Amino acid sequence: MENDRINFNKRNKKYVAIKEVHINLKKLFYIFIILIILLNSLILSYILIRNKKYKNINKSYLIENIKKLNQNEITSNNNTCMEVKYKLENREQPLDFENELIFFTDLIMCKIPFSFIRFGDGENSIMKGYKYKAQTDNWHWNFKNKEFQDSLIESSSICINHNSFIGIPCKNWIEVSKSILSFSKCTSSKYMSYATLFINKNYQFFKNWIFHFINTSNRWKIILVANSLIHKGIEWAYKFFPVPDHLVENWNQLSVSLLSKLSIEAKQNNLIFFISAGPAANIIVSYLTKINNNNIYIDFGSSIEFLTKGYETRAYAKKGRTSYQSCESFIIQNKSLIYKR
Repeated sequence: MENDRINFNKRNKKYVAIKEVHINLKKLFYIFIILIILLNSLILSYILIRNKKYKNINKSYLIENIKKLNQNEITSNNNTCMEVKYKLENREQPLDFENELIFFTDLIMCKIPFSFIRFGDGENSIMKGYKYKAQTDNWHWNFKNKEFQDSLIESSSICINHNSFIGIPCKNWIEVSKSILSFSKCTSSKYMSYATLFINKNYQFFKNWIFHFINTSNRWKIILVANSLIHKGIEWAYKFFPVPDHLVENWNQLSVSLLSKLSIEAKQNNLIFFISAGPAANIIVSYLTKINNNNIYIDFGSSIEFLTKGYETRAYAKKGRTSYQSCESFIIQNKSLIYKR
């Protein structure tokens, strides 16, 4: 009997121990489930906040960005705008990389009409008649579309219009720059600027500034011309005109409708056109400038994709990357390259 009692106690203790283990495992399982739910909630909250930041330009995020703007921020008062007009009238050549960006943001904030186009290796290849396929953008050019090539060459002489500027590559792309300027009627360095003005080392300042600008009440209405695969959060734009896919390859067929619609808008005054359309942007800006040079037309390129697409794909958007660099103009050191052509 004694042995049976001892064995019973042992079995009972073993059962109790096993039951406690089961209870503890069950508790751990519930804790694990709760942790997963909390983690998913945090992830979902992060995604919602991030989307809100890009789609709705969250006010608290905007305030934080505005704080980062340095002492060169423009407030469009009369004294400041008088100085900006003076700088424009007496401009002789591009400023250094950072101050050049401030110069153009000043023009925008002071509502001084101007046009800005940019040329790089892709545009240069098209003008020279070389086959070209963009590495990051979904466009290519072959020899079939002569009209696009001719229109692009013509756009390189945009500076014959009032307050029109052409952005060319940095000093380390000097041969490309020389080639581009060989097609242009722009014979003064006062019309020259940087093709990379809104990116690389200038990108973070530009991004902070544009967040501030699109939420400024006292500004011109924005006409957005960008890829048809647009981000939904573009309430800041007065009107949006999608750029058809494969516009470069099918310029003759697709450009007529787009240019017709844009020309109607351009006949109005006091508008600013944000354009991101690959090499076609140069032609669009040049075309609209001829219609009415009392507006602002800018080829922003990929620098505004965080607004139009809702995300960033370029290396310059990430600090520490090799493309996060300044730009030096060979024009500043060699003005004779422009005047002696």
